[in-house]
Amino acid sequence: MPPLFRALVLAPLALAALGAQATPNLDTFNSAPHRDWITVSGLSHHFQPDRRNWREANPGAGFEREFDGTPWVATAGYFRNSYDRNTFYVGGRWMPLAAGPFRFGAFGLVATGYPSPVLVLPTVSAQLGRVGANLIAVPNLPGYSGYLGLQLRFALD
Repeated sequence: MPPLFRALVLAPLALAALGAQATPNLDTFNSAPHRDWITVSGLSHHFQPDRRNWREANPGAGFEREFDGTPWVATAGYFRNSYDRNTFYVGGRWMPLAAGPFRFGAFGLVATGYPSPVLVLPTVSAQLGRVGANLIAVPNLPGYSGYLGLQLRFALD
C-alpha cells in the first residue's frame, strides 16, 4: 500500500481513537448550547483536471448546528458536485484540534451523486465572528483527482 494512501486511511482512524473519550451521547447534543449556520457551497479546484472535465462551480446550500463545548457539528444540505450530479448530504464534522480561529478535523457524510455514498474528508474550518469557511483538501489518490473545496458559513443568531 503506498505511504500516502496508508496515511489517508489511518489518519481518520487515529483521530477517532483519540476522540473516543470525547464522543458525546444523545443527551449532550439535546442539552448542549449550540449555534446554527447557513452554508453556501460554491467552488472546487481539482489537481488533475486532465483526468476528467470536472465541474468546479458547485452551487448549493445547507445547514449546520455547531455544539458549543464539543468538537461536533451536525450538517445537511445540497450542492451540484464535480461530477455534475445533484448531491444531497447529511452527516457531521468532527473538529478536535484548534489554533486561533482555525479548527482541524474531518467531515463524515452520507451523500448522493458519488461513486461511494459514504465520504470521510479532511477539513479545516475558520471562523471570525458570524462568518466562517470550511475548506476540504483531498490529495491525489490512485484513479482519482485530489481537490480543494470551499464552503462559506453564516451564523443565524
